[in-house]
Amino acid sequence: MQKAIVAVTGLVMVLFLIGHLSGNLLVYAGPEAINAYAAGLRDVAALLWAARIILLVSLILHVYYTIRLRRLSQEARPIGYQQQRWEASTFAGRTMLLSGLLIFSYVAFHLAHFTWGKIYPQYYAATYFLDGRGPVHDVYSMVVRSFQVWWLALLYIVAVTFVALHLVHATQSALQTLGIYHQRYVQPIRKASIVLAVLLWIGYVSIPLAAMAHLLEPLS
Repeated sequence: MQKAIVAVTGLVMVLFLIGHLSGNLLVYAGPEAINAYAAGLRDVAALLWAARIILLVSLILHVYYTIRLRRLSQEARPIGYQQQRWEASTFAGRTMLLSGLLIFSYVAFHLAHFTWGKIYPQYYAATYFLDGRGPVHDVYSMVVRSFQVWWLALLYIVAVTFVALHLVHATQSALQTLGIYHQRYVQPIRKASIVLAVLLWIGYVSIPLAAMAHLLEPLS
């Protein structure tokens, strides 16, 4: 049951990463597109908060049961797996707990930065006049200005790298826990998990790199 909770909550967060990236990439479409998207999310505040609560609960349960399972594993007598293992040992697999805790820590910082406006609040306070709506929160300029601060961009890139490493092993492990461990599925799922992690890494990291290279510029 505990492994199933870790698996399901992990997959919930994978879906969030995919959806979140699709919104973030609107920064390349310009300030009108991403600011309209952000304003639209505020229009469905109830659904947005429901999604946030589900994500937060998933994150807490995922971290709690991951640590609990690790402790139980260390205390138990070592025995071999009855089911097929995805891989004997990989860097991603050996650093799952560490990468998970580092990601959890960065999430708190990320929320303080982009959601609560506690990091560089002057960027958070910017507004944008949206056609047909009026002044809204200028997400575009906030993101671009923030990622033109080298240490914020670097911290973000490091965090995303840990997320990608975590996903390589976590996706395979979650599907195995949920019963997909037949020999014919092992290699396709392993390759798919790597492709997913790489694509998410490229998508997320491209934004701070574009901002630092001044391919994206704030409005003023």
